[in-house]
Amino acid sequence: MKMSWEEEFNATMAALGGTIVPESIEYRLHYDDSGKIILCSQQNHPEDTQYLVVDQGTYANYMKYSVDVKKKQLKKVVIDPGVSVQLKRSSQGYAVVRQHAGLILEEGETWTEVEYYEPNS
Repeated sequence: MKMSWEEEFNATMAALGGTIVPESIEYRLHYDDSGKIILCSQQNHPEDTQYLVVDQGTYANYMKYSVDVKKKQLKKVVIDPGVSVQLKRSSQGYAVVRQHAGLILEEGETWTEVEYYEPNS
């Protein structure tokens, strides 16, 4: 039975007295003095930065975190969307392109199909 190239390679390496150990992956999030994540690394880690070792899922979603520098722990970043107002369809109010409520028409601007929204109170 013919060996696969991988089996043949491993047999040759074993005959030569060598073994191949896969490099382990360590997920690191590097941060500055304010706690902002400035770099992510899996291998060839820089040695002159502050970092936390994290799991693969956190590493993949690093933009959702910052670091509490004093506690050396991750904290979730809360993004404040600002003021939001729920709108309802109306016969007056804000003129928008029909079926595209995000496209608000400015005063004096015209469009072939318009609908209106007003604050939902």
